[in-house]
Amino acid sequence: MAKDLPYFKFFCSEWSDGDITLETYEMQGIFINICSYYWSNECTLELSKLKKRFRNDIELIDLLIKNNLLKQISGFIKISFLDEQKNEREEQSKIKSKGGKASAEAKKLLKIQQNVNTTSTENQHVLNSCSTESQLLREDKIREDKIREDKIREENKNDKIYSELIISESWLESTAMQSKQKFIPIEIKRYLKQYNDMINVQFEIKTNKNEYCRHFINWLNKQEKKNIINKPKLL
Repeated sequence: MAKDLPYFKFFCSEWSDGDITLETYEMQGIFINICSYYWSNECTLELSKLKKRFRNDIELIDLLIKNNLLKQISGFIKISFLDEQKNEREEQSKIKSKGGKASAEAKKLLKIQQNVNTTSTENQHVLNSCSTESQLLREDKIREDKIREDKIREENKNDKIYSELIISESWLESTAMQSKQKFIPIEIKRYLKQYNDMINVQFEIKTNKNEYCRHFINWLNKQEKKNIINKPKLL
């Protein structure tokens, strides 16, 4: 990926509105450097290798993981927005590859027609075959586009519910009051972000808004019961 495309897309508005800007400038700096290193490693990077590369910033790396700004799955670092860009580029590469093969076949056919004295029936057969292949390629592309759109639509389902809840002050206050540790609304916002990122990576909740809220509250209560949740420092 780094050889074919030595840069990744950086959207200023997403950065400015993201949770990373709630952290210190030192953490923001190490995060963007990790993104660059992750991209140059083809979006496949072991946590142990990352810590060797940034051996003087191990505490900051652990804090980024703890605050869910970096994901760690089976010993590997995952950065969602870079993975999405990588997958998008791979899909485009597949489509271009298929188009190149079809173009090569068309040129081959043209050369045969110019250099070989074939019968009209044989020529028509080859043309029909090429036309059929082109049609199949178009149908494949339509199917791939639909699969990709359906996938994006499903992945955004939870994010839409999350976006509605995060701006609902009444819901945040009500949920904070229900928590055993008596969280305040801004803490509920942080845990809701952590929960939404978790379900988008690990599994899908194909449900409505009410069930999404119920699942979140149950998850929060379970974490409180296990004493897993530590209140974050509010910056």
